[in-house]
Amino acid sequence: MNNRLNIYFKRFLDIIFYLGIIIEITVPFTLRRAVDFTVETFGSASEYAPIKDHFLFAVVSIMLAGLFALLIIYELRKMMKTVIEDNCFIQDNVTSLYRMGNYAFAITVVKFMRVFVYFTLAGVVTAGVFCFAGILSKVLAKVFDRAVRYKEENDLTI
Repeated sequence: MNNRLNIYFKRFLDIIFYLGIIIEITVPFTLRRAVDFTVETFGSASEYAPIKDHFLFAVVSIMLAGLFALLIIYELRKMMKTVIEDNCFIQDNVTSLYRMGNYAFAITVVKFMRVFVYFTLAGVVTAGVFCFAGILSKVLAKVFDRAVRYKEENDLTI
């Protein structure tokens, strides 16, 4: 396996993770500026004008979704360590995949709830994408679980 590419991807995930933390912390400030700019530029006809009326809910929902996204990236970083070490068929990766599925479903719920408070097409699309990602992660967890069992049986064979 090309370990250089894996190391590069792990570093990329590290950068995304730490940038995500910074973005998560600044959401209340940057969202206010973005909404004000959009409403000033495009007027109340802007798709994001309702955020101004539900600003606290918007901040909380975006920060919750961001937290779950950071947790997904954290799990991916853990999994990439095992890939770099050439030991990826372990139970910890199965657990990480299950958790990532749960986090993706949590993002789906947050985004779906937000659609009822104020509708944005981006919220609907995001909910759909993360629902699909959650299903995919759960299926991969089952596949990895089976692979781990086969590997463990194979390792015990003399």
